[in-house]
Amino acid sequence: MNFRIIDIEKDKDLLIKFRKDTYIHSFGTDEGFDEIGYINRMEERVNKCPSGQLIVEEDNTPIGQIGLGIVDYCGTQIGYINLIYLLSDYRGKGLGKDLITNAENFFRDMNVSEYHLRVSSTNQRAIQLYTNSGMVKLREENKGQPVLRMKKIL
Repeated sequence: MNFRIIDIEKDKDLLIKFRKDTYIHSFGTDEGFDEIGYINRMEERVNKCPSGQLIVEEDNTPIGQIGLGIVDYCGTQIGYINLIYLLSDYRGKGLGKDLITNAENFFRDMNVSEYHLRVSSTNQRAIQLYTNSGMVKLREENKGQPVLRMKKIL
């Protein structure tokens, strides 16, 4: 498995495909997904922190995506995982743990000692991965759909 920085022009269709799949998997539908808005946000993220916006590949074939950044949370700079995604054929094979390890190494390199993410409260497989990685549930939030905010201290 290797990682490469997202190229918005080259990867636009792939990014949309991956994000739509996360909507369907997490919420049962991709209704409400804004392709243009998502690509605009991804462009901002790539411009702000390119080394945190990655396509995951195996044998030069895209199999997933990871989106990482540094955000302000209650006056403190923390790491934030915007997205961890693998195609369904690659789930349940331990690769998610590798993506978490990559994220944690990124956050350490960025000198942050805590990171958060949000996960659909119905995505039990992802919640189990994050819990097994040492994350704890912080609270439930509702951003149109119920999600859990989880965190880990590094």
